[in-house]
Amino acid sequence: MGRNLFQAAIIISIVCNFAANAQGGKNAGNYVDWAWQGEFRPFFEVAYGYDEPGQKLFESELAKIGSWQVKAGYSDISPFKSYILGMDERYLFGSVHKPDYNHIDDQISGVTIEASRFGFGNRLGFGYDLGAIAILPYNQIQYVWTKINPLDSTGISAEDRRILDRYAGTFRFGHSGEAGVKIQIANSVGLIAAYEFAVIYPRHIFWPWLGSHIIQSTALGMVSVFSEDIVNASPLFGPLMYFLLKNGVMYALYQGYRDKMNWPFESETPMTLETFKIGASLTF
Repeated sequence: MGRNLFQAAIIISIVCNFAANAQGGKNAGNYVDWAWQGEFRPFFEVAYGYDEPGQKLFESELAKIGSWQVKAGYSDISPFKSYILGMDERYLFGSVHKPDYNHIDDQISGVTIEASRFGFGNRLGFGYDLGAIAILPYNQIQYVWTKINPLDSTGISAEDRRILDRYAGTFRFGHSGEAGVKIQIANSVGLIAAYEFAVIYPRHIFWPWLGSHIIQSTALGMVSVFSEDIVNASPLFGPLMYFLLKNGVMYALYQGYRDKMNWPFESETPMTLETFKIGASLTF
């Protein structure tokens, strides 16, 4: 029952947030601007990632892999105060993660897996308007469904096999945070450098997740209000403080989730996926 309620809530959220796609043409843009209270423009983004899968109870080594990700959504980058810009981007995304995409390591060692992911997210931040170029440090949160497929897991322990079997056969829910910088050129082309840290649940249990999510949302909401006050008081240092405080809180929470997926409540140890990525975007 809980899972059905959660899935229904997610579907309703997606439909409401992206209903503009059904409006067509200029009306779609008008609907998005009205619903989200901004001036949103469509954007498309492609990124390459270097991934490190993990699980704190996993005894064997998990091999590092590579990934390709695409995002499509709406972006609002507009004046906030003085030479400061505010960024709000909302999107759907999909990605594929494979050992073959690891172009960093000459040799790949350890238990190899591949994964496919999809979901939706929100990227927020404040940055500096330098004329033809804008520098935008940001914080990002995503809700993600991930399917993991072990490729070579011969010789692993029974406990490691049990961990992998918990993920077999279907997409598993999770979430991720990301700290990054976007350089926007001529208000159209964007370059991205970022670090993402994701948690993948072996099973989704609604009520403990809801309690943990409320704690996360409250903590991030409080630091957002405090950080925005700093941006208002100090345009020079405010965007950097917003970046450091929000990402610092999110990464601290992630350290708890690595042990207990619904931290601080007793729960299973999840798989994690940490990714360094670079990418490019085009805003229309």
